[in-house]
Amino acid sequence: MMASTLAGRRALVTGAAGGIGGAIADRLIRDGATVMIADIDAERGARTARELSAAAFQQADVSDEADVTALFERVTRELGGLDILVNNAGVAESGGGVTGVPVSEWRRVMDVNVTGTFLCARAAFPLLAASGDGSIVNLSSIFGVTGLPAFPAYSAAKGAIANLTRQLAIEGGPLGIRANAVLPGYVDNDMGRSRDLLDPGAAARALAEREAAAARQPVARQCTPDEIAVAVAFLADPRASFVTGVLLPVDGGFLAQGDWRGPGREPA
Repeated sequence: MMASTLAGRRALVTGAAGGIGGAIADRLIRDGATVMIADIDAERGARTARELSAAAFQQADVSDEADVTALFERVTRELGGLDILVNNAGVAESGGGVTGVPVSEWRRVMDVNVTGTFLCARAAFPLLAASGDGSIVNLSSIFGVTGLPAFPAYSAAKGAIANLTRQLAIEGGPLGIRANAVLPGYVDNDMGRSRDLLDPGAAARALAEREAAAARQPVARQCTPDEIAVAVAFLADPRASFVTGVLLPVDGGFLAQGDWRGPGREPA
C-alpha cells in the first residue's frame, strides 16, 4: 500500500477519543493532515486531542442533529473548510439477540451508527464539494456483510452504512467527493467499550471467544487499530482518486474463508 501524503488536507474524525478512531486521527496527523476530532466522551476526547496535537476537539453526539450542526460550524470556523471526513463513531448493543435486544438499544445503535453517519456526511457535503477533492471514509464492518449472532442491531447498522457509502459515492462523484468504507474484522479494540456493559465474567468470556474466533482466520490473529488506520489513510489520500464506492475489508482473510461459524460473538 502506498505511503499516504496528506499535507495541507483538513480532516474530521468522529468517535476519536481512543481505539480505532484515535489511531486514525494519529495516522492522518502523522501523514501531514490538520485533524479535528470529535467524541461524545469529553474527558477522553480532550485528552486524546492533547496527546495527538490535534487541531481541536469538539464534544458531540453524532446522532443529535444540533450537535452535528455545531460541530461543522466549528470545523468551518477553525479549519476553514474540510477535505476528509472519517465517520468512525459507533456503538453496539449488549448482545441479547433478535428476541432479547431492547428496543431502546436497537434505536441507540441505529441512531449513532446509521443516522450519525448520515448527519455528518450531509453536513460535510458542501465543504467537501468546495474542496474540489473531498473524501469520506465510513467505518462499516465485516458483520455488515455476514451478519453476527446475538448482535442484530450492530449487524443491521453496519450493513446500512455499507450501502449508504455506495449512495454517497453516487451522489458525491459529480461534486468531486469520493466515498468509501473500511470493513474491519476482529480488531484488538473494545469497540465503544461494549464489554463494559457486561459483568466481569461475561466480559472475560466474550474476550476469550473473540480471540478464539480471530485465531480461526487465515492470518490467525486480531488486527491492530493502526492497521485499520493505514487503510483509512489510503482511501483518504488524493492519490486514490479513482477509488470510490468501495467496501474495503481489513479482516485477515475472514470474508475469504467462507465458513466462519464458531466462537467470537462480539462486534469487530
